[in-house]
Amino acid sequence: MVWDSGPPERRGSGRVRQKQARRYAALAQDERFRLLRSRFRWLAVSIVSTFLGWYLLYVLLSAFARGLMGQRVLGNINVGLILGVLQFVSTFLLAWAYTSYARKILDPLARELREEAEQAAGVPFARRAVHDAAEGAVEGARARPGSGAPAGHESGAVAEQRAREGWSGAVRPDPGWLR
Repeated sequence: MVWDSGPPERRGSGRVRQKQARRYAALAQDERFRLLRSRFRWLAVSIVSTFLGWYLLYVLLSAFARGLMGQRVLGNINVGLILGVLQFVSTFLLAWAYTSYARKILDPLARELREEAEQAAGVPFARRAVHDAAEGAVEGARARPGSGAPAGHESGAVAEQRAREGWSGAVRPDPGWLR
């Protein structure tokens, strides 16, 4: 039960979190990173407020302007039905606007920052973070016997693929087709 549980078990020495904090501290102070965050914040707020405003308008019109919403436009199709269908259309349009803005404005800046950070460190951030997390998970598994499969326990096909790709972390890197 909840009241019988103790504090969470401390795994490892916390070195992974300290390494990551130092690694990202310089990046967080970069003006371009701040610009990226502010552009993302503007995008998120504008998309969400547009969607919620349009949805609230639809709900309010449905509740308080029944005459308008019930007006027939073509046969049995009324204004309410058309505005309801436009809710779906607007959702897809907003999703398209988000992805196109992110692809054109946010992604190039994020890619530039990531490449600079990787060059400065010599190892890609994603691989180091996953590798550091994997080390912490292995330390945690050693501290808690019987917590899962033994370290290094994997099928031969997975081990061959990792060796072929040069990847030793617990999680495979981004395959690239997600972009």
